[in-house]
Amino acid sequence: MGNIYHVYQLKPKVVYTGTFLRVRKDKESIFSEKYPLINQVHQKTSVLGIFENTFIMNSHDGKVRKDEYVGKDTIIDFEKPGIYVSIHSGSKYGFGKDFNEFLSVMSLYLENALFYVTQDATISRYEIINGELHYNSNNDFGRWNYFIEEYVADTYSSSKQLIAELYVEETYEMIRRYNRHIEDGEDPENFFYEAEDYEELLSKITNYKSHIETEEFKKLEDWLKIQINK
Repeated sequence: MGNIYHVYQLKPKVVYTGTFLRVRKDKESIFSEKYPLINQVHQKTSVLGIFENTFIMNSHDGKVRKDEYVGKDTIIDFEKPGIYVSIHSGSKYGFGKDFNEFLSVMSLYLENALFYVTQDATISRYEIINGELHYNSNNDFGRWNYFIEEYVADTYSSSKQLIAELYVEETYEMIRRYNRHIEDGEDPENFFYEAEDYEELLSKITNYKSHIETEEFKKLEDWLKIQINK
């Protein structure tokens, strides 16, 4: 499992495991001309494959489907209809030099975005600004115990809203994993998570509750407290 690449999006919306890049409205026509061929069709979501783990989807309502390798897929609402480029997480391949060259060319057609790809001790930063890709990579991920949450909290310490959104999405990811275990008929007592894991997440979102909508915070708080008190 050490060779797995994990993808995390921070802007324009936090996405835990996976990235969605939106094609600029004024570039949709020329983008569709440049990437018209269906190299493969991903069987699970029927989106168009254009590169390793990279797919195109056309959303009429701004809602996109995030592929989950286990359990039900997740629907994410970007609230803007258009063409989206989806980059999947959880692969052993697809993020080498060829990918960087491919994304550099494609960035000309894409809206501003920021995402990270981690693999072992390597953490790579991809930012698209005004149609240009800015990329850098280093092998210091171990400084943050190989946790994207610790990296973001340290690197973006002044961006309280961003950190809050990441912790919220981290909690939702825990809920999704929990529900997958339930759907598979597994005993909740055998879950990987301990009470300390739930307590840690509760502490995280509580520290940033002023940046989380009250109703959403209460929902996550209630769920975590239920798990803690089991």
